[in-house]
Amino acid sequence: MTKDQVVIGKIAIVLMGGLDMPCRLVHAFLWALDMTVRGGEVKIVFEGESPHWLLELPDPGHGRHPLYRKVKELGLIDAVCKACAVQAQAVEAAAEEGLRLVYDASGHVSLMRYVEDGYRIVTL
Repeated sequence: MTKDQVVIGKIAIVLMGGLDMPCRLVHAFLWALDMTVRGGEVKIVFEGESPHWLLELPDPGHGRHPLYRKVKELGLIDAVCKACAVQAQAVEAAAEEGLRLVYDASGHVSLMRYVEDGYRIVTL
């Protein structure tokens, strides 16, 4: 397959890393943006420790705020795990940011919907 024949795919990036792993957040956002500008479809899911980021990223003074805003404005954040947001005390933050809380798999985000829609799952 040549470069011109590459089929742009669909990727669901499941972000698990929290505040102690900022490189996972940055890479999830950068890869989502890169794939989007190349014509791919990307959805980011906040699971595990990642809802903790929602308590910090909306602050314009945060160093990663511009990257977060870009990803959010493009609608790339598809879901926030409700159970994990409860644990992180970030339910209100998610709501204030207009992010969808999902709990269709025992309180967490079901990945089956993404698989059925043809998405490949990448976990960070």
